Amino acid sequence: MGEELVIRDLKESTLNGWREVSAEVDGDRIFFRAPLEHNLEARGESFIGIGLLEAMARNVDIKIDDAIPISAKLHRILPRLQDIYACWNSDLHRVKVGCRFDSTDNRYERVTSYYSGGVDGSYTLCRNMDDITHLVMLSGFEIVNDRDSWLRAVEQQTGFARSIGKELIPIETNARWWIAQRKIHWWFAHGLVLSSMGPLLRSKRIYIGSTHTYKELFPWGSHPLTDPMWSTESTEVIHDGCALRRSEKLRVICGNQKILDNLKVCWRSIHQNCGECEKCIRTMTALCLLGASSRGIPKLDNLDKIKKLRASEESSLTYLEDALILAKMARNSKAQRILQRQYSRYQIREALSILDEYMLGGIFHRIYRSCRKPHDSKMRVALRGSQRQI
Repeated sequence: MGEELVIRDLKESTLNGWREVSAEVDGDRIFFRAPLEHNLEARGESFIGIGLLEAMARNVDIKIDDAIPISAKLHRILPRLQDIYACWNSDLHRVKVGCRFDSTDNRYERVTSYYSGGVDGSYTLCRNMDDITHLVMLSGFEIVNDRDSWLRAVEQQTGFARSIGKELIPIETNARWWIAQRKIHWWFAHGLVLSSMGPLLRSKRIYIGSTHTYKELFPWGSHPLTDPMWSTESTEVIHDGCALRRSEKLRVICGNQKILDNLKVCWRSIHQNCGECEKCIRTMTALCLLGASSRGIPKLDNLDKIKKLRASEESSLTYLEDALILAKMARNSKAQRILQRQYSRYQIREALSILDEYMLGGIFHRIYRSCRKPHDSKMRVALRGSQRQI
């Protein structure tokens, strides 16, 4: 690793039925692959999306070969994007990006939307059905047990896409592997990767389904503030769905049984729902309280399973709050009691954490992190920097 993060040697190639665009990023070859029938655009924006947080963490400038085109519009906005990222994480530094500018509008025709069968992507598909032409599925962004599981999931989602008049573009990439090797938290990095891929996908518009609502605007990689800033002369990036909570999105999805039956939310498998993991139970609970059913989601046969829904940080708290609101609306007293208990436990932990920080100097917080070593403590780049103590 040198004093600059270098992006170089952009290549296009075809191999074994796949079309590949790749470049060397800080000494490592990063690739994106799609089936031959789907053209990809060899440009540099996606590789900036992968390397930017690494450069900001090391406080080194990015140098991009002159042979690699970069949107002039994106280049102008990169300092403002870095202002936001550095505000979220105090350990990050603002860096310069040296490159050759390209102001061309390439007049792309695709309108793409990220889709793996989850609630957020399914809602965005329902809402923009008439606009979206292609669904994009990325390897490494969801749980993949093995390559056979990935190929089976691609086959399933290709059939589903065609059944609603769309085309699926499955993308294989080692971007997440590279990010994990650099110890950059995926909750942060995923947003940069998704937002920067529009030109690569030859998209005039690309939809990213929101994770949280406008009321929940804490630091998160895919964010309504930052995602659209990755737009270029040729591609508009749209962060979609922030006006609705997860259960409200599900209520909309219930109006399209085909999309509802295709829900894939599991943390344990990419092509089926286990019915036991927290994400499955979260969705099963919402469907139960909404009085709806999906062929792809097991029915909630025991309300005690709701006890698995826990909040450990801001993001998971929003899901718990949403489920509690829905239980109150459905007047389901047992579900409400269970969820209220879990919510109260989180509030108590937060109160004790604040007490520890301001009365005891954070001693118990430090002991906990040294003994338990939570996942974010192993990261070089987390959503918040070292000045975030609570």
